[in-house]
Amino acid sequence: MVKVAVAGGFGFLGSNIVKVLKKKNYEVVPFSRRSGIDIRDWKTLISFLKNVEPEIVINSAAHVGGIAYNALKPVEIYEDNLMMGFNLLRASFEVGVKKFVNIMPNCTYPGVAEIYREDKWWDGPMHETVLTYGMPRKALWVHAWALKEKYGFNSIHLVLPNLYGPGDHFDPIRSHALGALIKKIVDAKFEGKKIVEIWGTGNPVREWGYVEDAAEGIVLAMEMYNDVEIMNIGEGKGYTIREIAYMIKDAANWDGEFIFDRSKPDGAPKKILDIRKMKRILGWQPKTNIREGIKKTVEWYIKKTWKQSLK
Repeated sequence: MVKVAVAGGFGFLGSNIVKVLKKKNYEVVPFSRRSGIDIRDWKTLISFLKNVEPEIVINSAAHVGGIAYNALKPVEIYEDNLMMGFNLLRASFEVGVKKFVNIMPNCTYPGVAEIYREDKWWDGPMHETVLTYGMPRKALWVHAWALKEKYGFNSIHLVLPNLYGPGDHFDPIRSHALGALIKKIVDAKFEGKKIVEIWGTGNPVREWGYVEDAAEGIVLAMEMYNDVEIMNIGEGKGYTIREIAYMIKDAANWDGEFIFDRSKPDGAPKKILDIRKMKRILGWQPKTNIREGIKKTVEWYIKKTWKQSLK
């Protein structure tokens, strides 16, 4: 039985990766600060990996938030992700891990790009609103590429869209747009509010990945892909923030109205992944459409937060 250690394995994405791995009969060892392993601490981490002896390490650990959170804690985000990434990759190499699977955000693409193609990843700077999160992830790829060039170390690097689904963050500061909108709209419904304010123009186009689908794609890539060059994992479709807001409104059966605050930042104008490489190599596509995924997520949030069923 192949042993897989999942960094950040108790988090939103990591816990879903663990579920998929267990279904496929892998021996799974999730770890994070929640289990007493601070990935930023080199001695703790390498001692843990030496003891566990995994054949594969998946890096789903991240210190991340939305635009507001990135602006609030730029130093912490940059330093934590830089240290976690370096430590995980270097420790995996030193203890003899056979494969390192690195999960990366689509904000590592050039900020002005609209369709994110793997061969255009280096064609410009990232959007400044995500620089402190995206740059450490991109630097980790360079480190992995160097280990591959000199020592033949096997690592793969998978670029994902922003994720959503049951178990997501709904903190108004830390969550991404979709999670934040679900909280705002559902809370407005149960608090009897008729107006919800949304940051920006509502025009930015985003691709969203349902977390269970993303976990399936990651595990499939772990099994089938062995190239250090990046590969996108997603649906390849985008929706405006405005469209997403109205989908959530419908799912929650809320009868209020939106006000778009144009004084607040939009972030990058468009983020859509080109998934032709993924389809060619994996022969796979996500199965959950956006409306179905939003409905499931809204129902989960209502049950968890308001202790009710959707009516």
